Amino acid sequence: MKPPASSEPFLPDRLDLGIGSVDGYRIFWDDGALVWQRTSAAGEVLQETRLQPDEAAWRAFWRALDELDVWNWEPYYEPDYPTCGGTQWAVWIEHGGRTLKASGRDAWPPGFERYLAAVRALAGERPFG
Repeated sequence: MKPPASSEPFLPDRLDLGIGSVDGYRIFWDDGALVWQRTSAAGEVLQETRLQPDEAAWRAFWRALDELDVWNWEPYYEPDYPTCGGTQWAVWIEHGGRTLKASGRDAWPPGFERYLAAVRALAGERPFG
């Protein structure tokens, strides 16, 4: 079931971001809080922190995503060559009437490092990626 739309225009309707290989990170919107997790390769939550980014942090995040044109990312990215293991990532965001669902394995859209920096900034500079 889709969560209800936020009454604050700067908050997401849905946000679920993940990246990892041997271990990983997940950031998601849950009941009015941004949740940051560090996970094991098996998906076990090793650390979890609930965050409350202020309006300025959210607006900076959305501005960065708009500048990176993430809303036009391809649904899936993979390398043109065979790989074993590697880094997997996924993004699912719904905000302001727009939706982004994208993922990849060992391949990234242009500007991905800047996307990771924007996510880290929103999460108070906690690790992500």
